[in-house]
Amino acid sequence: MQTFATRMSATARWVGLTTILVCLGVILFLSARVNDVAAMPIGGLLLVVLALAYALSPLRYEVQGHALIVRRQVGRTTFDLRGATVVQDDEAFRGLVRLFGNGGFFAFHGWYWSRRLGSVRVYARNRERGVVVRLANGKPVLLGPDEPDRLVAALRAAAAA
Repeated sequence: MQTFATRMSATARWVGLTTILVCLGVILFLSARVNDVAAMPIGGLLLVVLALAYALSPLRYEVQGHALIVRRQVGRTTFDLRGATVVQDDEAFRGLVRLFGNGGFFAFHGWYWSRRLGSVRVYARNRERGVVVRLANGKPVLLGPDEPDRLVAALRAAAAA
C-alpha cells in the first residue's frame, strides 16, 4: 500500500478559521437572546454542520491493489481503478461550481460541476495541483495531492495491473 498526503492549503486554512469564527459569533449572538426559542436549535445545527464538514474532509490518499482509497477524518471512500485513466491537470480546479459539498472549510470535497469535467467528485485539501481519475464507468474524481507525479504513477500502475 502506498500513501499520499494532501496538506491543507492556506486558502482552506483561512476559510476554515473564518467559518469557525463567524459561526461562533452567530452562536454567541443567538445565545444572548435567551427568550428566542429558535436560538439553541440554530446554534446546535451550525455546530453539527461544521462537525460533519470536518469529519468528511479528505485526509490522505492510499493506493492498494486495484483500489484508490480516500481516507477521511472519519471513514473512507474506495474506488476501483481497473480501466481508469489518470491525468495530472493543474487547471482542473478552475471553473468548478459546487453542487453539494464543502467549498473551503478545511477542504474542498463533494459534488461539483465544470465545463471541462462535467459532474465530478472532489476530494482535496489543496486546489493547486489537480489529478483527474476517470473511472471505467466514465465518472471523474478530482484529487489534490502534495506530490501529484508520484500519485499519478501509482494510480496508473494500479489501473494497468
